[in-house]
Amino acid sequence: MVAGMGTFIDEMLRRAGFRNVFENLARYPEITAEQLQQAAPQQILLSSEPYPFQEKHLAEFRALCPGAEVRIVDGELFSWYGSRLRLSAAYLRQLNLVD
Repeated sequence: MVAGMGTFIDEMLRRAGFRNVFENLARYPEITAEQLQQAAPQQILLSSEPYPFQEKHLAEFRALCPGAEVRIVDGELFSWYGSRLRLSAAYLRQLNLVD
């Protein structure tokens, strides 16, 4: 499942300077491994929630998209509004610094 257009997560990504490779898909669609490979993302951000991705998942995504930087990110700062938003901008800017 990915965050498509019209989602809070997509808006947060755009505001931080990311381009969502699934911005043309609505809301939270399920995608296939082939769709992920075809999208050829530069980065794959695996959220710590609501699904708790862990280190063991990194290898799977790196195998699918070997050219992408794959990392686990703080899901609360991407998808929870409220008082956490004051921390989100700096966190997302830091993530957008691709080496």
